Amino acid sequence: MMDKAPTEGKISNLEAMVISLTELLTVQEQVVAEQSERIRENEARFRAIYDGSYDAVMLLTSEGFFDCNPSTLEIFKIPTREEFIQFHPAQLSPPTQPDGRSSVEAANAHIETAFTTGHDQFEWVHRRATGEDFPAEVLLSAFEWGKKRVLQATVRDISERVRSEQALKESNEMFLAFIKEAAMRLKNPMEVVGDNLALVIEEMESGEAECHAVMLQLRIQVKNLEQIRQNIIELNKAIVERSGNISEPVKKFLTE
Repeated sequence: MMDKAPTEGKISNLEAMVISLTELLTVQEQVVAEQSERIRENEARFRAIYDGSYDAVMLLTSEGFFDCNPSTLEIFKIPTREEFIQFHPAQLSPPTQPDGRSSVEAANAHIETAFTTGHDQFEWVHRRATGEDFPAEVLLSAFEWGKKRVLQATVRDISERVRSEQALKESNEMFLAFIKEAAMRLKNPMEVVGDNLALVIEEMESGEAECHAVMLQLRIQVKNLEQIRQNIIELNKAIVERSGNISEPVKKFLTE
């Protein structure tokens, strides 16, 4: 009669192996499920940020755009994503940039730089579908999307900032012109007063000045000094209007 012990031992080992494999598969399934859930969460988080951004955010390869967020359509005044992805970046721009370069040439250069270095940030003039040009700040970031190397382009409309900067520049230029004019209005009368007083003193020292003539000259110079004082007050008022951190006592002293 055959000994059944070896056979039973083999069966027992096989059963143990099956159990181990089953447990291993269960663990692997749990790991895969957890990883899949994390991937879904990350994708959902990315989509929420992507779709919720106030900036135009678009994805592109070297062949062109393949996706964009809702803000892109709003900023560029293009009705649908399907229409948007038909454009090349240079087609969403005027023929040339402010530096004189062709938009096609410059756009391709920035895209190549981003693919090569991983990122590129620059200012650009874009054009809406309505034909309106607007200044923008552009950030290109390269990353892996599946098996493809893609770029995320973030476009921020900086029209308000540029207008504010231009208004500030014009305001500063006007203020500088006012300062120059005020300086001339102060300098010339002061020189006149100084010359007239020097002449009066010279006549008095020589004994040639008559009392009534001296008094007349002094009255004239007092009027000139009053005009200079008014000019100084006007200048101080302009300075106070442009300064937000001057105390009330100082403002009163400067403007009265």
